Amino acid sequence: MTPSDGFILYHRNLKTHHIRSKPVLFSYWMHCLESAAWKDHKVWWNNEEHLLERGSFISSASRDSDALGLSRQQIRTAQKYLARCQMITISPTNGGTLISVCNYSTWQDWKQITNQGSNQQLTSDQPTPNQQVTSGQPQQKEGKERKEGKRRKRISTDAPKYSEAFEKFWKIYPKQENKAEAFELYQQLQPDHEKELLEFAFSYGAEFSRARKQYAQKAKYILRNMDWKTWMESHQQTKREADPEPVRDIKPPATGVRSYGAYALRVRDQCKGIDTAIIKAAFEEGIDVNQLIQNHQQEAV
Repeated sequence: MTPSDGFILYHRNLKTHHIRSKPVLFSYWMHCLESAAWKDHKVWWNNEEHLLERGSFISSASRDSDALGLSRQQIRTAQKYLARCQMITISPTNGGTLISVCNYSTWQDWKQITNQGSNQQLTSDQPTPNQQVTSGQPQQKEGKERKEGKRRKRISTDAPKYSEAFEKFWKIYPKQENKAEAFELYQQLQPDHEKELLEFAFSYGAEFSRARKQYAQKAKYILRNMDWKTWMESHQQTKREADPEPVRDIKPPATGVRSYGAYALRVRDQCKGIDTAIIKAAFEEGIDVNQLIQNHQQEAV
């Protein structure tokens, strides 16, 4: 059995991913990884032969609901959320939904992962056997100088000078680790996104506070590739869906007071014996309180 058709690769970074704290999303994401085809192959779908590409699978809300024990609405919500995070793409049809895991071949390439260590060795300061045969002392000297330069950089004790804007961001961010690396990424983003980054830090800190702080990502990870902006957009969308803005009654033009109670009290104080229905109708029509009092007093005379 080869790794491709036997099991999937699971990276430890998922432990700190923001969907880890959302059981429904995390469960559906794992379902996508487990269901995705590990190689291109042909299937019969929608009454025709279809090439199912690596990293894709065909399913439906009812089938996923039975497999995971979730409601269809939960399945659809999870699909929309993961699609907004650019983790999957969704192509619905009458015969089912085609779901593709983004960058599946990159993160599930077993050979690339297992060869990563050997590749790093080949690109290190030490020359390969072929280089030792075809090269001479100059390359060895160059390698030595490069190696000494790296050593000098590693033993440097100079602390970076953090900007005032970054210190505000860092004070709010929930997981304060690897500050120097986070600052380098922040400097690249600050000119165009300083205000947005501060808003993100407040939202992210509120989302991952107290006991949930352990699930927050390190800043050096989430500031890469604009992942912070993707999280912010998804968080705001999810919040709008969970807490829709209540429909507010649109009141008539200003009546001179803020509430009906104050409006009625003022009218009754100036117009003894006035009918309550008249006061209520005037308030709803937006008649100024002073105008109503004046009209009633003129009629009384």
